[in-house]
Amino acid sequence: TPPPPPALPPPPAAPAATCAGDLGGVGDLDTRCVVPASVRLDGGGVFIGGNGSLQLLDGVSVTCQRPGCVVSANLSGDIRFGHGARVVAGWVSLAATNITLGKDAVIDTTALAGNPPDKTSGVPTGTYGDGGGHGGRGASCYVNKGQTQEDSWGGDTYAWSELKTPNSYGSKGGSTSVEKDYGGGGGGVVWLFADEIVMNGTVIADGGNGGTKGGGGSGGSIYLKAATMQGGGKISACGGNGLSGGGGGRVSIDVFSRHDDTHFFVHVFLDPPYEPLWTNVFIKNHAKVSLPLRWSRLQAQGQISLLSRATLTFGLTHYPYSEFELLAEELLMSDSTIQVFGALRMSVKMLLMWNSRMVIDGGRDSGVATSLLEGSNLIVLRESSVIHSNGNLGIHGQGVLNLSGNGDTIEAQRLILSLFYNILICRVEDIDVSGLVQGTVINFNRARNVTIQRHGSISATGLGCRGGIGRGGMLSSGLSGGGGHGGKGGDGFYSGKHSGGGAAYGSADLPCELGSGSGNVSTTSSTAGGGIIVMGSLEQSLPILSLSGSVEANGGSFTRVVTHAANGGPGGGSGGTILLFVRTLSLENSSVLSSVGGVGSNGSGGGGGGRIHFHWSDIPTGDDYVPFATVKGSILARGGIVEGRGFPGENGTVTAKDCPKGLYGTFCKECPVGTYKNITGSSNSLCSPCPAYELPHRAIYMHIRGGVAETPCPYKCVSDRYRMPHCFTALEELIYTFGGPWFFGLLLSGLLVLLALVLSIARMKFVGTDEFPGPAPTQHGSQIDHSFPFLESLNEVLETNRAEESHCHVHRMFFMGPNTFSEPWHLPHTPPEQITDIVYEDAFNKFVDEINALAAYQWWEGSICSILCILSYPLAWSWQQWRRRKKLQRLREFVRSEYDHSCLRSCRSRALYEGLKVAATPDLMLGYLDFYLGGDEKRPDLPTRLHQRFPMSLIFGGDGSYMAPFSLHSDSVVTSLISQVVPSSIWHRLVAGLNAQLRLVRHGNLKVTFLPMLKWLETHANPALDTYHVRVDLAWFQATALGYCQYGLVIHAVGGEAVAAELQVGSRIIFDQHSLNQNVDADSQLGHSRNNDAYMCKSITGGILNVDNLMMLKDRSDLFHPLSLILHNTKPVGHQDLVGLVISILLLADFSLVLLTSLQLYSYSMVDILLVLFVLPLGILAPFPAGINALFSHGPRRSAGLARVFCTCRHTFTSKTEHIHI
Repeated sequence: TPPPPPALPPPPAAPAATCAGDLGGVGDLDTRCVVPASVRLDGGGVFIGGNGSLQLLDGVSVTCQRPGCVVSANLSGDIRFGHGARVVAGWVSLAATNITLGKDAVIDTTALAGNPPDKTSGVPTGTYGDGGGHGGRGASCYVNKGQTQEDSWGGDTYAWSELKTPNSYGSKGGSTSVEKDYGGGGGGVVWLFADEIVMNGTVIADGGNGGTKGGGGSGGSIYLKAATMQGGGKISACGGNGLSGGGGGRVSIDVFSRHDDTHFFVHVFLDPPYEPLWTNVFIKNHAKVSLPLRWSRLQAQGQISLLSRATLTFGLTHYPYSEFELLAEELLMSDSTIQVFGALRMSVKMLLMWNSRMVIDGGRDSGVATSLLEGSNLIVLRESSVIHSNGNLGIHGQGVLNLSGNGDTIEAQRLILSLFYNILICRVEDIDVSGLVQGTVINFNRARNVTIQRHGSISATGLGCRGGIGRGGMLSSGLSGGGGHGGKGGDGFYSGKHSGGGAAYGSADLPCELGSGSGNVSTTSSTAGGGIIVMGSLEQSLPILSLSGSVEANGGSFTRVVTHAANGGPGGGSGGTILLFVRTLSLENSSVLSSVGGVGSNGSGGGGGGRIHFHWSDIPTGDDYVPFATVKGSILARGGIVEGRGFPGENGTVTAKDCPKGLYGTFCKECPVGTYKNITGSSNSLCSPCPAYELPHRAIYMHIRGGVAETPCPYKCVSDRYRMPHCFTALEELIYTFGGPWFFGLLLSGLLVLLALVLSIARMKFVGTDEFPGPAPTQHGSQIDHSFPFLESLNEVLETNRAEESHCHVHRMFFMGPNTFSEPWHLPHTPPEQITDIVYEDAFNKFVDEINALAAYQWWEGSICSILCILSYPLAWSWQQWRRRKKLQRLREFVRSEYDHSCLRSCRSRALYEGLKVAATPDLMLGYLDFYLGGDEKRPDLPTRLHQRFPMSLIFGGDGSYMAPFSLHSDSVVTSLISQVVPSSIWHRLVAGLNAQLRLVRHGNLKVTFLPMLKWLETHANPALDTYHVRVDLAWFQATALGYCQYGLVIHAVGGEAVAAELQVGSRIIFDQHSLNQNVDADSQLGHSRNNDAYMCKSITGGILNVDNLMMLKDRSDLFHPLSLILHNTKPVGHQDLVGLVISILLLADFSLVLLTSLQLYSYSMVDILLVLFVLPLGILAPFPAGINALFSHGPRRSAGLARVFCTCRHTFTSKTEHIHI
């Protein structure tokens, strides 16, 4: 059953026509329309549609001469063209049940094409009159210099994706004039769709002619689709004639059954189809097939045959840059030629050539790919057949390669024959050789492990060529030179006669050549070269090759005794090839890997050495490097020795794959220390010495795994006393940290002048008056408001029920230090008396060591903060807070989950990790450690009541700065404890008022700003707390080694005998009952108050601050404090003051020089330090006190005498210092 009629194409953009109005016909398009007279369409085309039929009577024509004009008909009936009827337009599309073209009927779109598709180059450029392109390229009669006619063309081909259903216009031809277009027009488009087509007429889509001044247009597109077609018409889509012919168009005939003798004329190339593939391809009888540069594959399921002088050509002569693929089961060539301009990749099972040629022309470009011919079963060349390539050619097969006659040749610039082996062992797991494996060409492939035992041997010795490329020369007397291969064969010499050795040949990088022989091949008086041994392949290397025996491909040696020396004898054969594709190699003791030249006879030359190559598949680099080759045996490729006066052969080659950066040699070892290698290669000379200017003078080079691949080479300092990366001493590090010697000198000079000014000012103050000035009276601020400063809303704060925590809480231990990079948090090692009953002291000390180690900061954290302080202080503050927060989290995690709580006596606390908790104030400057009971202590006196804990310390957070003002943080534990005596509402109001006062306390001016707070405590806080027999006082706590101390409150009890009795039971020290009595006189109260302050200082590890001792408080000065002192104390300087300034500068310079010298000598050795300790102290003690005495002495005479003493001492000190430097 024929297939259903095809789907109709969409109607073109043209107005619908009527039978009578537009076509001048009789009837209508829904029944039958007969056109009796010719019609000329002057508009943009016509669309004919209906359910009837259309008939053009004899001689009637429908014509639209405008290029690209569309005539489209879609009818349910028939379309009939009478004798001589014509339809002329740019695009003709007819769809009907039956289409009949009578005799001499014509559908003609010649030279009426519209515009070709966008982004195509079918229209030629220039004014050479080239032909247009479409299905084929247009011709060009203009030939550029250095090209041939085959390399020149006009318009290009296009619309390759429309081969099955062509629908593109042809392209115009070129012109020889810019002013006038002489080119022929492109052919149009003809589509015919029907169940049956009767073709007795002509369908034409030819390109227009261009004459003698223009190129022909290219042919258009013709697409016929029907169930059946019959007749004897003509279908043509040829290019037009002209100065240069146009390219052919495209014709597609999709007919299920055809019974006709239709003639097709189209100059067009059809790309070989891929779906479905052609079964067989035959090119014969002088046929010539040329594939354009763009297409690169010819594929068939069966056989491709070139017979009887057929020619298959690919590519362009002067543009050999593409690759051509030829895929088939068999390729048969008889008296034929395949010409390839570029590279050929052929894959067949059988290649049979009979008197044929395969020529591969890669041009002179070395970048053209290597051609590869693969014949898996059989490659046969007969009757002088030739395979020739002027580039690289590889022939690969697993069967037979047969060149049987004279003139059969395979030649290339570099020829590679692979897998045509004599012995092939492959696809096994392990190969264990304990006996002998012998053959001409031996290959072990696709194996996991190859092991040659101590008595095992793999041999191709003397099984190579008896002649060969490197065959040694021979004289008529039989005297011969040695065969050559990896090295030249030795010359023969006897009785004044000389015979040259064979030349070296082959590649040292990937050798695959048989060794050559020597002597007369036609007689037994000859030797053969070594064979080929290959293990592994490029794709499948051997993971492990372990050799305890021997692998030999030596050249043959002449062993027959020569009785008449005058007759001479053959030389030694050259060594063969050993090619190893391995990953790991192990050559044990007494193992042999050799490709040695053979021994020559008396007077003849020795054979040249062969070639051994290691091709490592995976060379580890960098930190992954491990030696992959262990060589304890022998690797030999020397030339053969001789007897008598002959010459030995030259040594062969032992090479390996190029080593990556940092490695060198045959086995890719690490470059020696002090050298580097930044390119690939194996030569020892590639390991270049490291640049000397990159190595500091106190550094030595060091070894790193995988070798050094780039500069600078890694190094280390000669001693740990020097600092990387410049191996500077401590003094040099200091100098270059501040910008080098010049900047450091300027900075030191400025500092010396500044400090000298300070000394001069001190001299003027102490020497200029007889008595010291007293301290200035303290300027108190304005009277503060006596109203209680608190937030009224805090009266409504509900008491937090944390009875369970306060009930188990024993003591709060505060961290020392402000949690800065210079002074991190730390705990004292002595446990407070409040926790001595619940901790083990030794374990507590270990716990403190671990806590202090975790709380310390790294040096780089402080360095970053210092840098950010210079760049942007807000960023520095954010960085410090972030590191503080991380530190607090780390301490909490350590105490909560990592530390085993072994310092606690409570078993339950140690088991549940609940006896210790770390917390901090919101500003992260004050941290504390809370101790809790575990519940199994069985101590009725624990935990103690609040009065028994008096005096109790509450330390302020912050440091009095703008970013961190002083504040009292009262958490739930403190609030719960205080609530035992003072109601929570009163306590919250007191805390709020106190924090309001603390915001006015300024760091650096504590003496003045603490006074209003002390008055506030006396006038507001303590009167409110007297009702509850409790008092608060300002105090300082826990001074660190760097002078930092903390401030806070001390809460203690006051009142009558009942409170004193309670304190007597719970406290370690008993207050004097009379000191607490309110009825004693004022003197008695003052004495008891002092005793109470002494007790407080002893109990709180600090001191009480009041109005009397506040003036003794030392404020920590900021960075600009010395400058402010200078600005406030500078006065005019006279002659004596100028001399004093100079002496001050000299004093400070001496002292600085001593310090810097000691710092420098510290980096040298202990001997230098001891020498400094014995010499420099005398130098310091002599000049410095003398200078100070002279600086601060009274009277010019005394000052002058002491100044002389100072100069003498300084001269002595300088001489000693110079002696030390020398």
